[in-house]
Amino acid sequence: MKLNAKAIYFNGIVQGVGFRPFVFKLAEELGIKGWVNNSSNGVTIHAEGNNLDLFYQRLRTEAPPLAQILIARSEEIGIKHYGTFEIVESESETESEADVLISPDVATCKDCLRDMDNPKSRFYQFPLTNCTNCGPRYTIIRDIPYDRALTTMSKFQMCKTCAMDYKNPKNRRFHAQPVACGNCGPKLQLMDDLGKPLPGIGLDQLAQGGIIAVKGLGGFHLVCDAQNTKAVRRLRERKERGAKPFAVMARSIAKARNEVNISTKEEKLLRSSAAPIVVLERKQESTDSLPEEIAPGLHTLGFMLPYTPLHYLLFEGPSDFLVMTSANLSGRPLIYTNEEALETLQGIADFFLIHDRDIFHPCDDSVVQVIGEEEVFFRRARGYVPLPILMSAYHVKVPQLAVGGDLKNAFCLAKGHRAFVSQYLGDMEGYENFQRFHQELESFQRVVNITPSLLSYDMHPNYQMTRFALEQPWPKQSVQHHHAHLVSVLGEWDRTEPTLGVICDGTGLGEDGCIWGFEFLYGNSLGYERKAHLEYLGLPGGDVGAKHPLRIAYSYLRTLLTDETWDKTKHLWSSLSTLERQILDRQLETGVQVFQTSSAGRLFDAVSGLLGTCTKVTYEGQAAIELESAAVRFFKSNKQYQNKYEQFSYPYEVRVENEVFILGVGVLLEELVYDLLKGVSPEKIAYRFHVTLAQAIVDLAVRLDVESGPLVLTGGVFQNKLLTEAVLSNCKEKGIRVLRSRTLPPGDGGLAFGQLLIANEVL
Repeated sequence: MKLNAKAIYFNGIVQGVGFRPFVFKLAEELGIKGWVNNSSNGVTIHAEGNNLDLFYQRLRTEAPPLAQILIARSEEIGIKHYGTFEIVESESETESEADVLISPDVATCKDCLRDMDNPKSRFYQFPLTNCTNCGPRYTIIRDIPYDRALTTMSKFQMCKTCAMDYKNPKNRRFHAQPVACGNCGPKLQLMDDLGKPLPGIGLDQLAQGGIIAVKGLGGFHLVCDAQNTKAVRRLRERKERGAKPFAVMARSIAKARNEVNISTKEEKLLRSSAAPIVVLERKQESTDSLPEEIAPGLHTLGFMLPYTPLHYLLFEGPSDFLVMTSANLSGRPLIYTNEEALETLQGIADFFLIHDRDIFHPCDDSVVQVIGEEEVFFRRARGYVPLPILMSAYHVKVPQLAVGGDLKNAFCLAKGHRAFVSQYLGDMEGYENFQRFHQELESFQRVVNITPSLLSYDMHPNYQMTRFALEQPWPKQSVQHHHAHLVSVLGEWDRTEPTLGVICDGTGLGEDGCIWGFEFLYGNSLGYERKAHLEYLGLPGGDVGAKHPLRIAYSYLRTLLTDETWDKTKHLWSSLSTLERQILDRQLETGVQVFQTSSAGRLFDAVSGLLGTCTKVTYEGQAAIELESAAVRFFKSNKQYQNKYEQFSYPYEVRVENEVFILGVGVLLEELVYDLLKGVSPEKIAYRFHVTLAQAIVDLAVRLDVESGPLVLTGGVFQNKLLTEAVLSNCKEKGIRVLRSRTLPPGDGGLAFGQLLIANEVL
């Protein structure tokens, strides 16, 4: 029978995920001769034999679980008469030719865990073991292609046994770039706060209430026994974290169920290879009783499972739950080098558990919550970056960079039909965070092989990112904040047609110079019309004033209430000093340092402050988050009110000004105040407020002729589970289809993608 030959090309996530061993084994099974290699463009196969069509079909349908094939093609070529099938060395190609995707970091697989538990294995209790199915990827790569020489593992020479595994196509560690064992790999060391080496990995120290700085996959964590109230309290005080919640790592799903409710969808997320932190609803009566200090005032806890070998070893101690919070000082970036940890965390950590496998791309834990049966990102980082967003309806004409906003920053690089959004980088107010942005922007370009020649940015002139953009030599385009939010969701869904969107967030500069944040925009990447918004209200101090919810409440009610009603509220302001009230009155009278805003976030802040739920903000979004928790506590204990949103809502006003619908909240706040004065519980008022806004959102959408939809819901306020699910319920009742973010956060972490798509249309 005549032999045929084909060249087969695969592009996507096909390096570092066991793809070449899979090709090798399938070739042996089908009697195929030739070779396979990694190149800067993916995987290339020269195949000769009689079963080439079957070979090609099975390559596409039976690929390893972590592989993602985006492009597959084959072509007839001349036969070379190979006698065997081999895996050959990677090709070196010019940087401009490179087109390969890198896998995110992957949680430890079951096979590696079995090796760690086997006393006869050379990987027994080795805290940095991995294989082609798990372990570090993005965080250790310096350049493409993904070969050991271009990772931070290049300094570790494999022992003979590891080298045999690495070269054996039938071994699951074949060409696993970080492969190593205790004989040849990175070394772990426990030290005290003076740098003195100590035995063990800190299990005794954790059991005694110690705080350990632990080097993880993408950076350092600060770790303590989550059931030790004194240790948790001490960590909060030392880190100056205010009331911001800590993440908790649980020994197992079974242990986590003692503290939180876990649905099937949530369990799948916890067990996934991305292994994110999942925000879960706390049980009212828990078995193990984690202290309130972990997440003060909240009805939720952020849980994750062990995702590195070292994490599993930490659970060989008595602790079932460990606080596992990112090791960074307030407002500063994640610490990821041994030197910085030992210097910066002095006085915070009692002990340090370090190793010498360097991290090249620092990467925080991802944070998600299931809202309306769908995964919603709060923070997108480890486990998901650098996966691309694939677009067929959009074509990025020239390589582009969008720098995002100043809060929860993530930038975006794109060309052709792919967009790559960076990991969460934090808030850009501080110098160190801005330096981290520069560092990651430079290295991320190498990983995704995109050097931009066009730049887009937020139109707010005072953003650090705007100033950076204006200093760059490339052509550039400013983009309105909420327009970018809308288009980001449309881009995720690969939709280009004009669509109505509701964008609710804390702040964004509007075209009229006011602070927007509760917007109904109709448009796409070509432009938009502002169809409706929350009425403008005076915000004393602008964005800085957002840290004082009670001052916002004072300003809003002083403006909206009649003198008669206002006089009845005077005792509500007792926690404001006489001087504070005098200054606020003067500001409202003169308009000095009072900024007009339609922000949904500031409305939540005002109600939270008025109810006494949160009167001083120590982390971004705190007032609104605690208000939601208060509302949920009422919601859960009063089942009769569930799904009865309309009957339970406060009144509100809708008026038309210059053909734009305006949502007036004067009557809403007046009725809310009357409830408060009558002694109605703050939890019940908080719940009524949530369902009122949900009702108003859908009411306005109907007035704007949304009909069956789709209706886009985006902006950071839609990370509020109670509000979002109430809106979804109302939309379902009206037959309105909804589009929400799927792979990016609805908050500012998804902003850059929308900026980029809008700027692309200007060319």
